[in-house]
Amino acid sequence: MEHLGLPKRIQVLLDTMLECPKARSHLLLIGPPGSGKTTSAKFFVEALHGKGASSTFFGRALFLNSSDERGLDAVRSRVYPFIRSSFSALFPDNSAPKIIVFDEAETLTDQAQIALRPLLDEPTSKVIIIFLCNSISRIHSSIVHKFLVIPFEAPKPEDFNHRMSLILKSPKTSLKITGLDVEFRRGDIRFFILNPGRYQDCAKLWTQLFTANNSQLHGIFESVLQKWTYPDLSMFCLFCANSTGSLTNEGLVEMLQNSDTDFIKMISFKQRSAILSNWFIKFVKQKLETWPPLPPT
Repeated sequence: MEHLGLPKRIQVLLDTMLECPKARSHLLLIGPPGSGKTTSAKFFVEALHGKGASSTFFGRALFLNSSDERGLDAVRSRVYPFIRSSFSALFPDNSAPKIIVFDEAETLTDQAQIALRPLLDEPTSKVIIIFLCNSISRIHSSIVHKFLVIPFEAPKPEDFNHRMSLILKSPKTSLKITGLDVEFRRGDIRFFILNPGRYQDCAKLWTQLFTANNSQLHGIFESVLQKWTYPDLSMFCLFCANSTGSLTNEGLVEMLQNSDTDFIKMISFKQRSAILSNWFIKFVKQKLETWPPLPPT
């Protein structure tokens, strides 16, 4: 597992489960995006069943994106037929358990999660359930104790380039990574692999936001939202506030409310840019104009 660049404790834990069947458990991998959860799950599947384990009808692994298949129907139509299928006559030597991986598991409905309880009670010699999620708070309380919870952390800035080099199999990456964008994305390695030029975008936007008049900010946010997602731009606003020392609890709460997924779907493109520009003016620009606060007289 060394080529994955994961912390040693996770490498040892997964290697132990691979080598010792009695140590296997259902897994709940929790951590921020790009911290290695999906890569670890794929490695675990391939180590047990080989590459392409989920690519054919005869596969021993099932990968589901819970944000797309999040309801009870998906569990009934995809999961249980997969578990019931048996090709022991074709593959008599394959005694390894079937594996079901739920990416973004926190988006599964309560009904769907509860419907998985019978499988979670099965011995792990037959089936292993792996949940990948960003937050454990939305995993149903009646099943969370069935899992071995493995926390994944975003790599520290000083460890980031090392992990990138291991993943890209190169002593030096071709990506320009600095503290600015590492902190902005909380060490999301997958993001930087898919978006190698985002550092320049971050630096340019930083300059624009802090040199523009308030009347120009709405146009800047409207332009950036044509390239960036709303959550990414929201995160960058929080990064700006935190980096300048102007982030307050009030500002954080308001941004979290404005970033609610259902709320975002209901508002228009122009409303989104207006919300972000108004937030930036209120909680960053205006704070900086009176920062640091004057000492009492």
